[in-house]
Amino acid sequence: MNDDQQIAALLTAAPPDPEPPLPPGLLEGLVPAARRDVRRRRATAALCAVVALLLGTGALLLPAGGRDAAPARPSPGKAAGLPDRIAGYSPLTGSVSAAPPGRALLLYGYGNSEMFRTYQTLVLGADAEVYRQLDAAPERTKPWLLSPDGRTVVLSEPDREVAEVRVVDLETGLTRQVPVPRPGGVVPLALSPDGNTLAYSIVDMTPIAAEAARDAGRYVEWYATGHGELMLLDLRTGQATGTGIVPVSAAAFAPDGRRLVVQSELRTWLVGLDGQRQREVMVPQGYGITVHNAWSPSGLLLAVVPWRSEGLDSQRVYIFDSGTSGAVRTVSLAEPSVLRGTADTETFLGWLSDTEVLGHAWDYGSDTGALSAVPLDGSPARVLSRFDDSYRCEFGLQRCVPYEISVAAGLLPGLGTRPAEPADRGPWPVGFQVAALVTVAVLAAVTWLVRRRVRRRRTGVEAPRPAQDGG
Repeated sequence: MNDDQQIAALLTAAPPDPEPPLPPGLLEGLVPAARRDVRRRRATAALCAVVALLLGTGALLLPAGGRDAAPARPSPGKAAGLPDRIAGYSPLTGSVSAAPPGRALLLYGYGNSEMFRTYQTLVLGADAEVYRQLDAAPERTKPWLLSPDGRTVVLSEPDREVAEVRVVDLETGLTRQVPVPRPGGVVPLALSPDGNTLAYSIVDMTPIAAEAARDAGRYVEWYATGHGELMLLDLRTGQATGTGIVPVSAAAFAPDGRRLVVQSELRTWLVGLDGQRQREVMVPQGYGITVHNAWSPSGLLLAVVPWRSEGLDSQRVYIFDSGTSGAVRTVSLAEPSVLRGTADTETFLGWLSDTEVLGHAWDYGSDTGALSAVPLDGSPARVLSRFDDSYRCEFGLQRCVPYEISVAAGLLPGLGTRPAEPADRGPWPVGFQVAALVTVAVLAAVTWLVRRRVRRRRTGVEAPRPAQDGG
């Protein structure tokens, strides 16, 4: 018997009963079920891709090293560098305490608050494009100083009595408190070249507590220019030295750190580290030293600006006259009564050399803030760097503006510029890390539920229950 005959015999021997009927509605629901299955497969694949992306992003959020990891240190003798473009505002910038940046070149506030407050206090690394938020001072109204070597920041409070100043180590991210001899309104004025001695003014807060509490600005600093006493504080030992100089408006240490120049009302004094006045500097009438970093790198020149007195309800203070054009002039300590070179800039930041200063002004051509080398011989300024000009603040409605820039004055001589590289912003702030991890967890849970439901539906379509026999 050949194959055909065998197949015919089998078919002949097969039971003549008809095939069991299909379940009711199976054919009508098969095509929609197949379409739903395709859609679920695509959604599941998309969700898996999102979860994988977020998991990879979450891994990138964690810093490469822990808190004890030391930041990159500059090689001996390496000059600080300034990128030709300073990166813009980003709420995803990590904090100093979470990822220390190492020595910094700039400390500044950045943001806007015309409609919505978007603001951050930033430090910019001196050796690379490293940006970190100074989480010890999230508000721009805090008085601060960046040390001349760029390794520490000194902080106080603008509107209340304090019993200590805070010192932030930018190489470790740690903050410590250094007590002052008596509580009061404390305004940091200058740091010695090694960052160990702080010159500050202190005022009694009793007569101005109510005004300072109501004032949203920096009332204590304003009041201290007419009533503050100059003190010298050793930040290592906590030992303080009084000077008896009242009031004090500004101070700057000499490059060798052995003395400082002090502005008291409309008089300028040289003061030793023992707190004793050495001699008066007879600058031209109406002029006084710049608010910060007045002493040139050679120690031979002082930067001076117009000062004026103003009174309010019998309270007289002495402030920098910002309304005078061509404000920054120089005097020689050998002949301080003669005004010399002029540097026309909106804000004096420090000395690049004895012939050029670093200034901050608005660059109207690029519509953004700029840092410029301003020659003292009246030559045109050279733009060294510009702040990012994109609209990033207030949800893209306003341009970000830099405020209250403090520079590491000891790093300015020999300062170089370089093309800006991608910004190193460190690990995301904790709030964003938590939000990202929660999002990953939620998406993972949703993905698991969807896949489970898909498997159940698929099983129900491929193996339907047989219809029960009504007999």
